[in-house]
Amino acid sequence: MSFGAFRALNDVSLDVGHGEIRAIIGPNGAGKTTFVNIVSGIFKPTSGRVTLEGRDITTLSPQRRARLGLARTFQITSLFKGMTVSEHLQLAVRDADADGETRRELLEQMGLATFADREVDTLSHGDQRILEMAMAMVLKPKFLLLDEPTAGMSIAETDRMIRLIIERLRGRIGVIIIEHDMNVVTQTSDKVTVLAAGAVAASGLPQDVLRDPHVKEIYLGSAANH
Repeated sequence: MSFGAFRALNDVSLDVGHGEIRAIIGPNGAGKTTFVNIVSGIFKPTSGRVTLEGRDITTLSPQRRARLGLARTFQITSLFKGMTVSEHLQLAVRDADADGETRRELLEQMGLATFADREVDTLSHGDQRILEMAMAMVLKPKFLLLDEPTAGMSIAETDRMIRLIIERLRGRIGVIIIEHDMNVVTQTSDKVTVLAAGAVAASGLPQDVLRDPHVKEIYLGSAANH
């Protein structure tokens, strides 16, 4: 992916399987956000392809990709002030096949049932992030993109998110998670891909990648305080 003379991504290629959680890590400016924007359809790549279950979706809109089973959350919370938790789920499924019972079950599973009739701006930051995940999951996606799902969370909220990712997503749907918190990465991911300067610097099992001296040099050293 190029923006004028600047190449944000250079020959980045990876394959995420059903039920696999793949963490994408790297220092600021590594290309992580550009990558997830290409996968979700916000950006069209300068060259290369995006495929979903063997189908080329490179030119499809984000909405079309969502209907095919590719859902996403965003780094910055984007809920509607004044609307309740239940109303947000109704909004998320207006074009999908999910009845009221399905929505109630999801709220129970995500620990949000007691907040169903509360306006979202009265929720904690952690509960707002979990609601966003619920809105993506109510579409019953095959693959889910999580863009820094624990950003701004307390330790307790982060631990809750980790449990939800493990219990609700692992082994069920494919997940790409962009994350700075190494505790989240090591506890949730099956594989880790490291981006640096727009290219893949390393990829493999979390314990192997995070012990790689090259990875420590390019990423962990600059993120020691995360």
